[in-house]
Amino acid sequence: MVMNIVLLLFLISTASLNMLIPSYSTIIDEFAISESVIYLPDSLSVLVTAFVMVLWGYYTDKIDRNKVINWGAILSVFGFVFTALCTNFLQLLIARIITGAGMGFAIPVAISVLSDIVLPEERSGLFGFLAIFSSVSNGIGQGLSAFLGPLNIFGFGWQITPLILSFLALIAVFQLLFVNLPDVGAKEESLANIHEFEEVGYEYKINQRQLVKLIQKPTNKFLILNGFFSIIPGTIIIFSLITTFSREMLYVLPENIRTQVSTLMAGVASFGYIIGSIVLSWYGDLLYKKNRKNRARLAFISNIIAIPLCILMIFELKPISLENMPVYPDPIPTEEITKFILLTVSAIFQNYPNYIFYMIFSFFGTFFSAGMVINKNAVMVDVNLPEHRGTASSFFQLTEQVGKSVTLMLTSFLLSIVITYQRLLYISLIFWIPSALLWLLTVKAITKDIDEKNRILRERQQMTLIDYIFEINIEIDRAIQIVHDAKNKIVKEPQNALKMIDKAILHLTRITENASRQKIADLESHSQNLLDRAKLFRDNLKELLELQKFEDLPYLYQLIDETWEKSDFGKIEVLYESGYLKVVEARLHRYYNPIECIEILQDAISIFDKVIRLASDRVVEEGIKRLTKDEEELQQRIHNLIILAQKSKSNTEVLKDKLNSIIHSLLREDLTMKQLQSVIALTSEYGLKLEDIIEESFDKRILRRFQRAMNQINNLFRAYDEWQTRE
Repeated sequence: MVMNIVLLLFLISTASLNMLIPSYSTIIDEFAISESVIYLPDSLSVLVTAFVMVLWGYYTDKIDRNKVINWGAILSVFGFVFTALCTNFLQLLIARIITGAGMGFAIPVAISVLSDIVLPEERSGLFGFLAIFSSVSNGIGQGLSAFLGPLNIFGFGWQITPLILSFLALIAVFQLLFVNLPDVGAKEESLANIHEFEEVGYEYKINQRQLVKLIQKPTNKFLILNGFFSIIPGTIIIFSLITTFSREMLYVLPENIRTQVSTLMAGVASFGYIIGSIVLSWYGDLLYKKNRKNRARLAFISNIIAIPLCILMIFELKPISLENMPVYPDPIPTEEITKFILLTVSAIFQNYPNYIFYMIFSFFGTFFSAGMVINKNAVMVDVNLPEHRGTASSFFQLTEQVGKSVTLMLTSFLLSIVITYQRLLYISLIFWIPSALLWLLTVKAITKDIDEKNRILRERQQMTLIDYIFEINIEIDRAIQIVHDAKNKIVKEPQNALKMIDKAILHLTRITENASRQKIADLESHSQNLLDRAKLFRDNLKELLELQKFEDLPYLYQLIDETWEKSDFGKIEVLYESGYLKVVEARLHRYYNPIECIEILQDAISIFDKVIRLASDRVVEEGIKRLTKDEEELQQRIHNLIILAQKSKSNTEVLKDKLNSIIHSLLREDLTMKQLQSVIALTSEYGLKLEDIIEESFDKRILRRFQRAMNQINNLFRAYDEWQTRE
C-alpha cells in the first residue's frame, strides 16, 4: 500500500513537469503570446520545484514524513486546478509556480521512503524501476496532453491533463489517511538489531549542523555538482526532440497529426532508456555485491559510451518530403486521425532508412544514459545516513532542476545562435563530459564515505540498544519501588497496599512480555522472578485480609524488607557521571578540535536532561505517604541529584553557547570554516595541536588571534569548574 501511494505521487510529479510540452503550440495561439516565452511557465515551475524541494527534503528528515506528503499533495491539487482554469498567460505562470511548490516534495519523500523498503543490494534495481517509472510517467503526462487535448473533452482542451492529475493527487491524499510509512533506516544492515526490537526506533533527526557535513561529504559534493551537468542533455532532448520533429523534420505533415506523429517519433528514444534502466539496474546490483565502488564505475562507463551514440542518433535526423507520405485529405476527418498517424509513421521508416539507424542509435544511446540516473540515486542512499536521505536527494534534485530550468530559460537564446533545434541537441551533449569526470572522482571517494556511514550506524545501534536495556532496568527498578511503597501501607492501609501490589504486577507483566518478545533472556528471567514473587505476596495478603488475620500483616512487611532487593537508584547516578565525563572529554578536545567540543557538550546536555527526567519519576510528593528513614535518605539523594543535574545542564548550555560564539567570531574575522576544518584534519592525522599547525600555516596576526581565542576557551572551562562548585 505504501509503495503504491509513493509511486502514485511520483507519477503525478513527473507527469506534471512535462504535461504542457505537446500543447505548446496550442497555448501560444490561445493566449496570443510569443514563441520565445512558451518555456517560461515550465521553467519557473521547475525552478520553484528545485528550491522548494530542498525545504521539503529537509523537513522530510526533520519531522513526520506523513505530514510533509499531505501538505505537498494538497498544495499541488490547488495548483493543478488553477492551471486548468487559468484564462491568461500570467495566471498560467502563477499556477505552474504553485504546482511546482507542491510537487517539490514528491521525489525526496519517495526516495527516502523507498530506500527504507528495499535492501541495499537491491537499490540499483529500485532506482532502475523508478527511472522506468519516471519515463513512463513522463510519457503519460505528454500522452494525455497530446492525445486528449485535441479531443476538447467537456470543453477542456489542453487543460484536461492537470484536471486528471488533480483527481489522482486527491486519491493519494485520501489513501495516506490509512497507512503508516516504514521506520527510518528499516533496511540498513548496520541497524538490523535495532529493528528486531519492536519498541526501539531509529530516532535520529537531521539538524542544521549536520546539513553542512552532508554537503561537504565528497561523494555528495561530486554528485550534487554532477546533477547540473548531467541533466542538461536529457532536458534538451526531452523538451526539444518533439519540437525538432514538428518544426524541422516533420514540418510538412498536416497540422492535426503533426504533433502526434512527432510525439511518437520522439518517444522511440525512451524505449532504450526503459530497457537500459532494467538491465543496468540489475547489473548494478550484481556488481555492488562484488565491490561497493562498482555502481559508480558502471555510471562512469555508461556516461562515456552514451555520448558518441547520442551524437549518431541526432546525426540521423533528416527532414522528410510530403511526396513520400500518404495522400492526406484536407482536413483529415477526426475519426481517421489514428489511421493516418499509423500510415505516416510506417511511411517514414519505409522511405527514410536513416530513421532505422536513428532507432538503433537512440536505443543504445538512451540505454547507456540510464546507467547514470539509476546508479546516482542508489549511490546517494549508500553513502548517506537514513535521516539525511530526503535532504541529500533534494540537493541532488536542486542542481538537476536548476540545470533544467536554466536550460529551458536559455533555449530561445541558444536557438537564436545555433538557428536549428538539431544543432541545439548536438551542443547539449557537451555537458556529459564534465559529468563523466565527476563520476570518476566519485569512484575514488565512495568507499570511504560508505565505511564512515556504516561506522556511525553501528555505533548508534550499540548505543540505542544499551539505552533500551537501561530503560527496561529502570522500569524494573520502578516496579520494585512500588512494592516497597506498598510495604509501608500494609499495616495501616492494607487495601491500598493491595492496589499498589496489583499495579506492580501489571508493570512487571508488561516488562516480562517485552523482554520475552525481544529475547532478552537475563531481563526476562529477572522480571519473571519478581513477577512470581509479587503474585505470591498478593495472594498471601489477600488470604490474610479474607481471614481477617490483621495481626499477621507485620510479617508481610518484614518479608518484603528482607527478601526484596532495594531500588537501584545508583544507575541514574552513574548516568549523571557519564554526562560529566562528556564535559571532561570536551575539555581535552579543545586543543585539537574545538568544533567537535560543541557536539560533545550537546551530548552532555542531553544526558543531564535524561537524568533529570529519570530522577523526577522517582520523586515522592510531600504528604503522599510517611517515609521511613531509608526512604527519606533515598528521596534526599534523588532531590540532590536533580538539583545537581539541572545545575550541570544549565552550566553546560552556557559553556556551549559561549564556546560557539568564540569560534564563530574567530571564523568571521580570520579563518574560513574550510581552512579551520583542513587544519583540524591535520590534528587528527598527525596528533598535533591546532596552535602548532596554525603557527606553521598562517601569519602571526592570525596566530595571535587564535591564541587569544584559545585563552578565552581555557578561561571558559576554568569558569565552568567554578560554576559547578558554587553553591
